[in-house]
Amino acid sequence: MFVAQGIGSAFNISYNLTHIAPLLTPSQLEIFEQTISVYNVTVYPPLVLLWAFALIRICRPIPDKATLKKRQRAVINIPMVATVIAAVGWLLCIPALFHGLLRGEEPLNRHLYYDLPVSVLIGMIIALTIGYFLIDWLRQRYLFPYFFDEISPGRVKGAFRLSIANRGRIWTLAASICPILALLMLSISPTPPEEHRGFAISVAAGGIFTAIISGILMSRLILRPVEELRTAAQDVGKGKLNTNINNLRADEFGILADEFNAMTAGLREKERISATFGRHVGKEIAQELLEAEEELKGVERTLSVLFADIRGFTTKCENLEPAKAVQLLNLYHEHMTATIESHNGIVNQLVGDGIMSLFGATGKSENHANDAVAAGLEMIRSLENLNPRLAEHGFEPLKIGVGINTGPAVVGTIGSPRRMEYTAIGDTVNTAARIEGLTKEAPSPILIAESTWTHCDPKPEATRMDSIAIRGRKNEIVLYSLPI
Repeated sequence: MFVAQGIGSAFNISYNLTHIAPLLTPSQLEIFEQTISVYNVTVYPPLVLLWAFALIRICRPIPDKATLKKRQRAVINIPMVATVIAAVGWLLCIPALFHGLLRGEEPLNRHLYYDLPVSVLIGMIIALTIGYFLIDWLRQRYLFPYFFDEISPGRVKGAFRLSIANRGRIWTLAASICPILALLMLSISPTPPEEHRGFAISVAAGGIFTAIISGILMSRLILRPVEELRTAAQDVGKGKLNTNINNLRADEFGILADEFNAMTAGLREKERISATFGRHVGKEIAQELLEAEEELKGVERTLSVLFADIRGFTTKCENLEPAKAVQLLNLYHEHMTATIESHNGIVNQLVGDGIMSLFGATGKSENHANDAVAAGLEMIRSLENLNPRLAEHGFEPLKIGVGINTGPAVVGTIGSPRRMEYTAIGDTVNTAARIEGLTKEAPSPILIAESTWTHCDPKPEATRMDSIAIRGRKNEIVLYSLPI
């Protein structure tokens, strides 16, 4: 703040020497200089002590949270406190100078009544603007990291904050309007124009200097956080959800940084929920449930349902410890789940050794029948790779049966408010389960319904079987067995 007051005072002194002094008589000039000296000695020391007290108060120990909140407000307010203290010193100067001049016996030049206040006000505005921006920048850099480790400065209530828009207005006033006003005052000055040239050059230089200093500070306070926000937004767009903006600000940028960090935290939480949820219902369904839960309370769609089951698993478990049985199922399900998902399927239910998978449940795939058939074939054929892995853990080779049916079913979340489950229900699902059961006595370990065969394009190599009765259905259905 002292640096800023020095810049403003230099402008004011230059103005007074070139513009105010010629308007005074020798005796008035003497009184003018004496008044300035007395004023500086009398007024400025108390103001300096007041500024020192404001700084010392901030540096005192913080015993509790209530004190911390008060101290945080004081830190946010410190630029404005400094501005008010300095403004008092500048504004009191105007009546003090007139009081001293009016004590003389000679009448004052009428130009002094507006030239003198204008000179003080212009110097004050330049000084306060540079001072505010300097203290704001230093406060943000050195005080905020210490006082605001748990809360953002923008969230502290009861503190004064100068908005970005008002900063721009003040910068315009100090860097443009004030120098222009000073030059305009010269045009109506009674002093000879040739005496104005030096001051005009100094005013122009001062305006340029103020613009440069203010511009540098404004770039640090505005352009830099905008650049940080742009970079962070690009990182989030690339999938880097751990991106945060560590920008402690008390203005709109502080709130914006907080909201951005809250947004990325929400995205991370949604990603975590989606990943966790996806392990239960599949990534596509999890995403759809998160985006449109109301729609998925019950939607009828044409889809393909695949059931798979391990042959003789109950007998195998009789000779296995519970932990070994779980290990066997985990190895089996890990392998089969990857196979199903590689063919755009969703593992909907794992019931013991049984697997229920849905193809086309999201309504985004028209080739769900082909996907289901390809998945079923690969599940059976991939046992040649899985069984050697199981043998390494001491397990016997596995055989499975696969049944596939295609048709309409209602998909969505069902259950109670305390326990919901995403699944498909309807005759298509029940029939697929019955078809899988028929593979135990069929010549092929994979059977598909005629509806699945009809939906396939191109048609898979298959053998049409005679019509067969399905438990739970009045009419017989036609099945196709697929060669392995």
